[in-house]
Amino acid sequence: MNGPGARTATSLRPLSPAQAAAGATPRVGQPSPLILFGAFDRHNLGDLLLGRIAAELAARLLPGRELRFAGLAVRDLRADGGARVEALAELAAEWKPPRRDTPPPGLLQVGGEILDCSAWEAAVMLLDNAGAARAIALYDHDPAARAAWARHTLGVPRGLPYLAAHAALPPGTRSVHTGIGGVGFAALPAALRAEALAELRAAAGVQVRDRCTRDALAAAGLDAALVPDPAVLVERLLGAEVAHHAATGEVAALRARFARGYVAAQLAAEFGDDATLATLAGELAAIQRERDLGIVLFCAGRAPWHDDPDVLQRLRRRLPDPEAAVIAASPHVMDLCALIANAALCCASSLHARIVADAFARPAIGLLPGGAPQAAKLRAWLDTWHPPRRHHLAASGNLRALARSVLDEAPAERKAQAVRLADLAETAARAAFARLFDPIDPEDKTP
Repeated sequence: MNGPGARTATSLRPLSPAQAAAGATPRVGQPSPLILFGAFDRHNLGDLLLGRIAAELAARLLPGRELRFAGLAVRDLRADGGARVEALAELAAEWKPPRRDTPPPGLLQVGGEILDCSAWEAAVMLLDNAGAARAIALYDHDPAARAAWARHTLGVPRGLPYLAAHAALPPGTRSVHTGIGGVGFAALPAALRAEALAELRAAAGVQVRDRCTRDALAAAGLDAALVPDPAVLVERLLGAEVAHHAATGEVAALRARFARGYVAAQLAAEFGDDATLATLAGELAAIQRERDLGIVLFCAGRAPWHDDPDVLQRLRRRLPDPEAAVIAASPHVMDLCALIANAALCCASSLHARIVADAFARPAIGLLPGGAPQAAKLRAWLDTWHPPRRHHLAASGNLRALARSVLDEAPAERKAQAVRLADLAETAARAAFARLFDPIDPEDKTP
C-alpha cells in the first residue's frame, strides 16, 4: 500500500458476462439500470462517501450501466462531492423502462446505520438546522404527533424509512443490502423488528458490517454475511481523487501552514459540554506541544444531529493558543478525506472518519462521547474488525497518553490491515453485484 493519497493497484475487473447478465431474466437487450439507495440526501461524510464508493464499484464491475441515486428526498449534493438524488418513492412510482426490452432495475442499499434509524430521526436530519430545531421543539415530547409528522414529511409510511420497501419498488426489482448496520436493532419495538426482517428476507442478499448487527439478525432467524463497511475501499478506489484534493484548495493550504503535520480532530455535538471541551482542549494542546503539530478541527457531518460547528469554535477558544488551530471550512467529501488522509493523527468520534484514516493507514484514535449511539457504532466496528490492542479508543482524560503510543507505533501493521479489509470489501462487492444481476435460478425465492 502506498502513502496517503496514492492510488493502490486494484484487482477490480468487470464481472463476467454470466455474472453481469442484465436483469432478473436472461433476456438480451438494454442492461437494467442500477438504483443506489442510501442516506446521501443529507450531508454526512459516511453517507456521501458510501454513495461515491458504490458508484465507483458499479463503474468498474458493471461498466456502461445506468446509475440512479435515490434517497428519501430530492437533493443535489454535487457541490459537496455527493450526487443528484431522487426520492425513491417518486422514482419507483414513476418508473418507466428506457426500452420495452429493458429488464427491471436492481437496487443496491449502499450501507449505513439503517436498521435502527427511525422515521423521526430520518425526517429531522433532512431539515436545515433551523427547521430541525422547530420540529424538535414541537414534537420531541409527543411520540404520536412525532410519528405522524415524520410520516407526512417523508411521504413514507414506514418506521425504518432508509430500509427500502420491496413492495414499493418497480415490479421484478431485485435488491441487495451491503455493509448495513443496526447496533440498536435488538432494542427496537417488535413491530419495527418485524418490518425490517420482512424486507431483509425479500432481498437477494444481505451483508452487514459488524458482529453486533449480524448476531441480532441471527437471533431473529435471519442469516447475514459479515463484510467490512464499503468505505474501507476509499484509498483503493478514490485515492487519486483524494490526492488531487490534498494538492489543491483548502487542504493544500493547511498542509503548507502546518509543515510538520497536524492533528485532524472531529467531535460530535454530544461533546459540547464545557467540562468535556476543557479536557479535550488541554489534551490536544499537550499533543501539539510534544509533537510540534498544528490542530485542524473539522465537521464530518453538517446535517442535524451530526456535528455542530459551534462546538468546534468553543473548543478552539479553549486552546492555549487558538491561532495554532484552524477550523476546516470545506464540506466537500473529498476534501474531508484528503484532510484525514494527510493528518499526522486523526482523533474522531465519527465512525467513517476513523474508517477513512485506517484505509489510508494513518494513526487514528476514536473519541467516545459517553453512551451516545455514535459510540455504539464505533465500538461494534472495532470489536468486529480490529484486535483489542488496536481499538485506540479515548475516553475523556486519556487522549494524550493514547496518542503517544499510537504515534510511535510502526505503520506496517496499519498498512497490512488496510489492505486486508479492502480485499474483503472488494470480494463482498463482487458478490453483491453478482446477486443483483445474475439470472434467477430455480432455487431463488426472491419476489
